Amino acid sequence: MTSSAFAAFALAHLCLTVWLVRLALVRRSTHTWLVAAVAAGLVYDNAIVALGSSLGAGDLLLALNLPRFVVHALVTPLLVVFAVGAARDLGLAWARTRVAHAGFSVLAAALVVYGVVVDLVGLTLVPGRGGDALRYSAAEPAVPVPSVATIVVLVLVGAALLVRARSGWMLLGAATMFAVSAVPHAPLVVGNLGEVALIAGLALTARHMGSDPTPA
Repeated sequence: MTSSAFAAFALAHLCLTVWLVRLALVRRSTHTWLVAAVAAGLVYDNAIVALGSSLGAGDLLLALNLPRFVVHALVTPLLVVFAVGAARDLGLAWARTRVAHAGFSVLAAALVVYGVVVDLVGLTLVPGRGGDALRYSAAEPAVPVPSVATIVVLVLVGAALLVRARSGWMLLGAATMFAVSAVPHAPLVVGNLGEVALIAGLALTARHMGSDPTPA
């Protein structure tokens, strides 16, 4: 059942990826491509976990699991840049300044560097099960600082969008992700369900971004 849940998450993220790509093309929104990249990475992440039991522990599954950690370290912080782009496109004055965009971009870059140095360098993976799902995870788990910082940024910007632009989708998705991540010893399936809610919230936010006024 657990493997089936991850397969369902992979399918959900695939649908969201397709929708985000369409939104990015139709509305000519550069920032929407960033969410599409994260969603595509989560398709892979969930698909590999879904296939783990079928492939079995070994060098192949270990090699297939490594990109999951690379995706989270390198791609997830891009959502920080998406946040300032959404704020700008939805009319928040502070987000229209070069200083704001530069600040968010520097923060995203810093989180990527942190993820590479702390989370990827020296990473050792060990096999483990959650229900019937088999995956490789870090031998010495640590707080995923880049992911947590990214979610905090999305919650704060989402709150500003709710107040100033009457758009609550980013806040809803990010707050859901934050809530499930805060559950002590929550199984991976719970966190990955939160990721579906997060990307869905950002996709709904992206409907109003870009230069094309025609709804997509």
